[in-house]
Amino acid sequence: LLLPLAVGCASTTQASRGPRAAPVHGEWTEIGRSVEDRPLLARTLGAGSARVYLVAGIHGDERPAIENADRLEVLVATSLPQGVTVRLVRDVNPDGSAVGSRANARGVDLNRNWPARNFTPHASRGPAPLSEPEAAAMHADFLRFDPTLVIVLHAARSGPFVNYDGPARDLAHTFASAARAHDERWRVVADMGYPTPGSLGSWVGNDLGLPILTVELQRAESAESLWPGLRAGIVAALDSSGAFRVE
Repeated sequence: LLLPLAVGCASTTQASRGPRAAPVHGEWTEIGRSVEDRPLLARTLGAGSARVYLVAGIHGDERPAIENADRLEVLVATSLPQGVTVRLVRDVNPDGSAVGSRANARGVDLNRNWPARNFTPHASRGPAPLSEPEAAAMHADFLRFDPTLVIVLHAARSGPFVNYDGPARDLAHTFASAARAHDERWRVVADMGYPTPGSLGSWVGNDLGLPILTVELQRAESAESLWPGLRAGIVAALDSSGAFRVE
């Protein structure tokens, strides 16, 4: 098994990563259905006690995140360190993606519908945590997988950068440092500068105490142009995820 790595010290060289795992190529499986009855898909790759929950997209208008899902699948399948399992969720909001909307088909932001202590009911957040079928399906899948690290892709006008919650500061800097070798704009943003009631980051990082990275790509750019930096950051994060393994 790969020994736990000190977060912030991972190298992206093949030698430092050590041997690759022989990934378990699980098929895409349906974990639920959207409001408009589109499938929510996820698959598991690898095997190990460091368990990474990787979400390729949750807002339908953040195209660079969702459009990198296929590249992420190939990357995880070929660059997974030993001792690491990845659960890849393709698109939590397929209805929003179909029309380029941040919210789901009922107008609810799925990144504000989580059972965080700071949740408050609102038309844009839903009447209660997990009121939306997409959030409820992902929540159930999340609990079944029982991750030790969470990474979620987004896209912002001020990207690319990495935000974090929970004990993930050093990992965020590891990610940004690796990505910056390909794109000098990558940086760590510790505070988004606005409240995020009911967010996945609030629930995972603040309430559960798990490390979570919110990776914000540049919304105005193509997924292809952003891929080199994103790829390097993801590889560095996967290599460092051994620090969060459960013995």
